[in-house]
Amino acid sequence: MLMNPLFVDTALHNRLGQEVRLGVCHFHYQGRDYVFVIAPTQQASSFVGKNAEPFAFQLREKFALDARRFELIEVRDAGDATHLYRWRFEWVGNSPLSARSEEINSPGLRATLLQLIDPAQVVAATA
Repeated sequence: MLMNPLFVDTALHNRLGQEVRLGVCHFHYQGRDYVFVIAPTQQASSFVGKNAEPFAFQLREKFALDARRFELIEVRDAGDATHLYRWRFEWVGNSPLSARSEEINSPGLRATLLQLIDPAQVVAATA
């Protein structure tokens, strides 16, 4: 799954203050605010990980989201498969700390999230 039209090319600043570009897509779904990010070019898998806290801070501010309902989902395209990683943070005020990720393996949650960002892929996978 390459960046589809739902993802907007967005300038953010990495942990060194350098401008980087990510595809960003925001959905409000069942009381949660899901912000999906995808690197538009092949980046190291640790690209989001090394910058998760500054990205989360900037995206939460950009969309004016409540940290308690904010879900940062990284989308990684591995050729034949799309992997989704949920980033979790300890929030101190408006600052995200202690970033950690986990791959979303639950078939139900995975299908729901994929349907939000790429309905055609879910239909093809279930056909």
